Amino acid sequence: MKAVVLVGGQGSRLRPITYDVPKAMVPLRNQPFIGYMIDFLRDAELDGAVLSLGYLPDPIQRYFAGRDLNGFSIDYAVEDNPLGTAGGIKNSEEYLDGDSFVVVNGDVLSGMDLRVAIARHKESDALATIVLTSVEDPTAYGLVEVDHDMLVHRFIEKPAADEVTTSLVNAGIYVLEPAVLDMIPTGQEVSIEREIFPYLQAEGRLRAYVSSSYWRDIGTPRSYLAASHDILSGAVGTRNGFDYLHVEPSVVKGKGVKVLPPVSVAAGCILESGATIGGRSSLGRRCKIGEAALVEGSILFDGVEIESGAMVRGSIIGLGARIGQEAIVRGLSVLGGGCVIGEGNVLDQGIRINPRVVLSPQSISYS
Repeated sequence: MKAVVLVGGQGSRLRPITYDVPKAMVPLRNQPFIGYMIDFLRDAELDGAVLSLGYLPDPIQRYFAGRDLNGFSIDYAVEDNPLGTAGGIKNSEEYLDGDSFVVVNGDVLSGMDLRVAIARHKESDALATIVLTSVEDPTAYGLVEVDHDMLVHRFIEKPAADEVTTSLVNAGIYVLEPAVLDMIPTGQEVSIEREIFPYLQAEGRLRAYVSSSYWRDIGTPRSYLAASHDILSGAVGTRNGFDYLHVEPSVVKGKGVKVLPPVSVAAGCILESGATIGGRSSLGRRCKIGEAALVEGSILFDGVEIESGAMVRGSIIGLGARIGQEAIVRGLSVLGGGCVIGEGNVLDQGIRINPRVVLSPQSISYS
């Protein structure tokens, strides 16, 4: 049994990070998200995965090149044009084996045991089974109502507060029969959620499986940062386990450096005297944190430089960005790769800076 992983989207909700990095490759505890996805599928004892690619496919393919997955196969179905969720599944058909198969959206971090959902599907006569999860604020999602037999009763698209009838939402994980592929036209943009599932629901061939395990959509800066915090704190299990204070041996630390768990500091980082790496932070390879600088609750991609006295708190800093002396970046701000934030600037309130933008010293303040 194989899986189709839908990783072809542009990740527009995570911009400006995803202008340069595909969403599947954003790091969580210094491992690309797609690595967690493949571990999730391997733990379910699947035989392999077909990655349905579109936007920025090369970094994903390079990541798996030569990687030993102990017999778990990786195939690539690259779209010439956007095909939507169902179209991406259809585009992967040649790599499937004619058996039931799993589909996973490429922005879902889950701790569920997928084997249970597969077993429930096989016990039924459904052509498709949707995994559902309960969320605190259902108004941000499309809701799924089910009956006592776990048949899907109806879909409700992002309801107003007074229209909420359930807290169950589509978790972006499906088990499908090969017959579903015959319902999807080749080479056309088709949504499985809006076009295929409603048809199956009307025919009584669409069932649900409700999971109470960890689940998070990493597609927005807030949820991506929260997922990083969860991985670092152990709320999400990992295949190989981890310690709460993960600092590579090659990291250079000056006098008086404080590293407060849970953190992950990758190889080649330099932490200068008096620097503080606060809890729930992840520093990519070759980051440099200057004297008396502070990084707390943030994600730093590879090659980021935080100069002396600067502060980064609760934010996401893209590849090779540089934060000048005494500058402040906080409040869920997101900086694209190669940004330069000049000395003394204050960025707050979720500001987003596009890649390679240079802000002169003390030119901007959102405090």
